[in-house]
Amino acid sequence: MIVVFLRSIVLYIAVLISMRIMGKGEIAEMNCFDLVITLLIAEVASLPMENNDIPMINGIAALTGLVAMQTIISFLSLKFRRISIILSGKPSILVNKGEVDYKELKRERVSINELLEQLRIQGYFNIKYIQYAILEADGSLSVVPTPNYNSTPSKEYKHLPIPLILDGSVIKENLRELNKDELWLNNILKMHKIKRTKDVLLCILDEYDGVVIQKKK
Repeated sequence: MIVVFLRSIVLYIAVLISMRIMGKGEIAEMNCFDLVITLLIAEVASLPMENNDIPMINGIAALTGLVAMQTIISFLSLKFRRISIILSGKPSILVNKGEVDYKELKRERVSINELLEQLRIQGYFNIKYIQYAILEADGSLSVVPTPNYNSTPSKEYKHLPIPLILDGSVIKENLRELNKDELWLNNILKMHKIKRTKDVLLCILDEYDGVVIQKKK
């Protein structure tokens, strides 16, 4: 029992030193390569803790190899942009000049519903106030609001923005909540010269009962 306790302390110190050598940036960004290295370090450190038959020097040697590899890759990524893009990816503009980029959503495998959810988490409940939304390499979403975002009317919201159509699919439960039907929705689409709901990327009833529509391109 004492042996396991002492081995755990030594391996804890070894992992702590390894993470410190890798630097704060690795912990903050956590791209795909960093995540793989972190998982491997956790696995390598846990094996000697669980099995006393495995020499502790083997675990420390494996940790040293992983940290050395991480350090080399990080150095190459700083020197060569192409390597950085291959390992970490590059930012992707999901909303460009106020319009959702459908091709980028599909390329990044992000649904329109997930995009709206991330915008709400950041405090943006109406997509019409979004000028740019950028999916960063680490998976976070950066948002640039429109210039008039802070000058929105101060009157009380009637309700939160309600999605009516997302990626060509009618949200029927939201229509029922509004006591509306698909005929009402189709009339709105006709006013915007849209014949089919499948051609609509998003249709949202905003907080003042205005309609925000964007077609697929």
